Amino acid sequence: MLVPKSRNLLLLLRLLADAKLSSAALPLDPTSTVPACSCYQATDSDGALFLNHQFFDFRALANETFAANLTAPDPINDDQGGGIEHITSPFFGDGLFGDYFVPASWDKNASEASPTVMVNSQQNIYLTRDSPDSAVHLTLRTNRLSTFQSASNLETVETGLLHASFRIRARVAGSPGACAGMFTYYSDDQESDIEILTRDEHSVIRATNQPGVDRQGRVIPEASTQVIISAPDSEINGSWTDWNDYQLDWLPGRSEWFINGVSKLNKTYGVPTEPSNFQLKMWSDGSAWTGNMSVGGLATLDIEWIDLVFNTSHDTPGESCKTVCTVENIENNPVPQVASADMRARWVGTLWVLVLGTFWVGVFFLW
Repeated sequence: MLVPKSRNLLLLLRLLADAKLSSAALPLDPTSTVPACSCYQATDSDGALFLNHQFFDFRALANETFAANLTAPDPINDDQGGGIEHITSPFFGDGLFGDYFVPASWDKNASEASPTVMVNSQQNIYLTRDSPDSAVHLTLRTNRLSTFQSASNLETVETGLLHASFRIRARVAGSPGACAGMFTYYSDDQESDIEILTRDEHSVIRATNQPGVDRQGRVIPEASTQVIISAPDSEINGSWTDWNDYQLDWLPGRSEWFINGVSKLNKTYGVPTEPSNFQLKMWSDGSAWTGNMSVGGLATLDIEWIDLVFNTSHDTPGESCKTVCTVENIENNPVPQVASADMRARWVGTLWVLVLGTFWVGVFFLW
């Protein structure tokens, strides 16, 4: 049986423990819907901190006026080889997304290694849904004509990314001979990729740091690795035709690839060192890499959301990270969650623990 002082001591210890836990959590104002995050932490990024965050959730567009009758635009035809088509929705021209991502309009001539002319078109970038009741998603398309391959490419206006973690929920479908790319890019030798080749088995993606070949044209084995998709909550292989979460962490001296939250591969070869942009691409050029799509063939890259945390060449995150937020569950909760607060706030919490402790110790011995 506990004597009164023992009961009081037990109560004191519990109160101190509760106070300590409260000070460690340091939640922000619970009525606030957007925490005052000063930097961000991605899933399993070795504690790497990033000053910038962008989350684009295409599912959230379902109630927008322009989403009422979403249909895929007609595929490019043989008479549209100039790549001069207009954007397919005001979403791509106005607001945050249009300010952050721009569609490419360049083309690529045929060569011995890439025998198919490739022309990017804004008509191949559009919003759609599987059915009137399903979620909205972004689509990038490529299709093969008799004289050229029509392709699509979105890239960030920001070209100064220097280390990042990006996650994308995506699926790919269509004819063999296409490549769906999600990657950082500075040059052909400074590039880090998640790539899905429609000529591959459905359970395989490619994780690549460039360059993939040396100056003599020989393949560099360390550059590209085949990675098997793990189906969520299953021991069987997944398929890139289903929705999967793809993640690439570009850290100093190391790149790491994740699928559905599971780390699949680390590379130290070819880790980019130059400020870059981020790109989405659906393309083919008839090369050995993409394969040759048959005339009339078509393939698509569908995306439900894009989550980017990054630093630029001008950022020094260690000096300004007062409140660290995590984007680990951003796809289900679009508000970043506080992971930790700054040291000054921690000292305030610790001080309150000491004050409460002193008070209750006095009460205990006077009782």
